[in-house]
Amino acid sequence: MDALRSFLSGRRLAVIGILLAIPFVFFGSSSFGTVFTNYGKVNGLTVSNLDVNIAINSVTSRLQQIYGQEFNLDTLDQGVLNSLVKDEIISQKALLYQALKMNLSSSEDEAKRLIMAEPSFQTDGRFNQDIFEATIRANGILPNEYIEYIQNSSLVDNFLFALSDSNFQIESELKKQIRLLEQERDIDFFKIDFNLLKNEINPTLESALNYYEDNKLLFMDDEKRSFNLLTVSQNQFKELVEVPEDFVESEYQDYLDKINSNAERRISHIMIDLLNYESVEDAYDALKSIENRIGNDLTFEEAATQYSDDAFSAAVGGDLGFSSGDSFPLEFEEALDFMSVNEISEIIEIDESIHIIKFTEENKDNPKAIEIMQEQFIDDLIEAESYALMMDIRDEIEDLLLSGLSVEEIANTLSQEFVVTDAAGYDEFKRFDELIVKDFLFGIDYSNDFADILELDTKLIVASVSMVIEPSVLPFENVTDIVFDRLRENQANLEIIDLQNNLMIAINDDSYVLENNNILKDSFISVKRGSSLFPPDVLEAIFSSKLNTVSQKKAFNSDIYIYKVSEIREPSEDFINSVIPEYQDFSSTTSLVKLNLILENEISKKIRDNIKNLNI
Repeated sequence: MDALRSFLSGRRLAVIGILLAIPFVFFGSSSFGTVFTNYGKVNGLTVSNLDVNIAINSVTSRLQQIYGQEFNLDTLDQGVLNSLVKDEIISQKALLYQALKMNLSSSEDEAKRLIMAEPSFQTDGRFNQDIFEATIRANGILPNEYIEYIQNSSLVDNFLFALSDSNFQIESELKKQIRLLEQERDIDFFKIDFNLLKNEINPTLESALNYYEDNKLLFMDDEKRSFNLLTVSQNQFKELVEVPEDFVESEYQDYLDKINSNAERRISHIMIDLLNYESVEDAYDALKSIENRIGNDLTFEEAATQYSDDAFSAAVGGDLGFSSGDSFPLEFEEALDFMSVNEISEIIEIDESIHIIKFTEENKDNPKAIEIMQEQFIDDLIEAESYALMMDIRDEIEDLLLSGLSVEEIANTLSQEFVVTDAAGYDEFKRFDELIVKDFLFGIDYSNDFADILELDTKLIVASVSMVIEPSVLPFENVTDIVFDRLRENQANLEIIDLQNNLMIAINDDSYVLENNNILKDSFISVKRGSSLFPPDVLEAIFSSKLNTVSQKKAFNSDIYIYKVSEIREPSEDFINSVIPEYQDFSSTTSLVKLNLILENEISKKIRDNIKNLNI
């Protein structure tokens, strides 16, 4: 039966390969142009055309992981794309910078060996110089540039490998990190609460109307779209699938035979832990002594209860329950193949324990389980065939799209339901829950009545744009709350600057008097880098500040902190020595977090503070 081909051959799976040893195929983007020059430097490391291409490649791969292979980089907002590419470049350069700082190395010869091992540069399993040069030059890269990139990539790989190796650090370097992370600081501070200040401001209706009139472009509605939609679901084909009884009987017989040959078997065991004895021989003697008593003054169950080192099974007479061939240790399963019910095995050794097992029960007849599994078998056949039928429809749709038919015409040709949605903006569109569908629909080119198809796991969506309502200014009554909030925020930003300046002057003159309810004065002692007492950005600034110097920092939430570090305490040498094992255990979550803090706070942050010369 042709309809069963999908089941017999296996379902087609879409696999996105994102881990490439040599990323020389670049996606590029029209928004970046074809020639990349003058990108500047990151922490002294030059950003090249190749770095940008690879960053674009990496960003695209990650986005395709999220949104699917259909994702088009050119649909991404330019500002967002620039930010993502910058972040990727900064991350890579930060790692390279740290690797160089730690004096790690990678040779040019090693880079060349990696390149020669790349299959894309080979012919009949041997490196082909002509293919290598043609490939990289087609991407605007010189051979020496590419070798240098691979060399740097290998250096970063060595660094990352070092981070995963608990023994990679010399003790002096490790102590530096401990001293950095375990340092404690006492802080005196003032906090000006932005939200409290904002909530005290009450703009007039007149000022709100004036602000609205002067800033109408800030209150634009989103673009709205209406779509011509054809949705084909896998479920609609399931009722059409008929599985012949003779096919089920013939194909399912092998499964039934397997079920019967792997009948459920129940066992009990007695375990002796070798670690409880001075020698293996002593442990064997102990178990043999127990075995000799079984059938005389003890039943197997009583012996297990009294003497088994497996406390859990001992509580139930050694019972381990049923297995259908894969639940017990392999040594148990193999022994059972040659045992009869109520038979006791020879001594079986597993790792650091020895056992005897008793075959207590066999369940050859399990009609209910077989019936259930047969139902599942048939369901799998139907699932696979309905999917295959949906894929057949997809092929037809693609042919019809190429022939120029509209979505409505395709729906009529295939006798499928066709709908025209109500006009809605991206955030208002509720017909589909999947984010990938909304991104697909609002990414369709409507300039030439273009129709496209999206393939999901269980459905196909064919769509074109029916109508576009361009963005327009929203009426004042629709954005009143937003206008008032903007005014409060603007006024609060002005007032908080005045408060901040006046407070700084007063503090420096030792003349400050707290008369504002929006200002909190407090002190914390023994604050560490991982503390939750301050917002992360403020905490970072605190640990970059000098002793007894009044400093200020605006937090991400717009609160203002004016602070002074009154005491800095370094961890003692005894304490450092005591926590070295913890820091060497890079498999622990705590240590990984601390390493991430080092990388993020001590490396990436410094780089980001000087990134203005990165021209992307």
